[in-house]
Amino acid sequence: MFQIIINHFGLSLGETQAINNLFSKYDVDENEIEPDYEYASILEIEFIKDKKTPFFEFIPMDKWSNLIEIIKNVKKRRGKKGLRLKSTIVDVHESKHTGHQEPIIIKKKTAFLLTHKDNIDFNKGLERIEITIENTVEANEFQISQVEIDGAHKESIENQNQNKAANTDSDSVDFIFDETKRRWVKPIDNTHRTP
Repeated sequence: MFQIIINHFGLSLGETQAINNLFSKYDVDENEIEPDYEYASILEIEFIKDKKTPFFEFIPMDKWSNLIEIIKNVKKRRGKKGLRLKSTIVDVHESKHTGHQEPIIIKKKTAFLLTHKDNIDFNKGLERIEITIENTVEANEFQISQVEIDGAHKESIENQNQNKAANTDSDSVDFIFDETKRRWVKPIDNTHRTP
């Protein structure tokens, strides 16, 4: 269950080896993907972990800092041709077997998409992923504590979670980096705006 998926295009052998060496003690699945000709290179890293394990226990801070430095170096080498980076954290919750039924697997995805071609904006966004992860965890913990205060809502939410189909992305949160505000934000979905 715990693994790291690395999808890439346009990275050198040395760059992919540096990332793989960093995660040598993890189950790593590496794949080369189709190009996006708007960018010189693409790097997508998916961290799959148990929801009970905090992200910075799953990936210790020293490994995270080293990964950030590797990515900065990759971006610097690409210059204005750009590096498209997507970093996704997948929290997996597996409920227990009930009778003859298979366990229900619930996934929550938190994705960070960084497409800035300017080195300063790219690096600032990269550095602030850590802060956003920590803020998101704190916000989730606050919501859980509020739900626990109101037992009826807790039971309702547990029932909703148990009814989710396996491998659904219904609990996905996508962030993009707003260089003017210097923070990660959720993009506004224009299709759901009211007139």
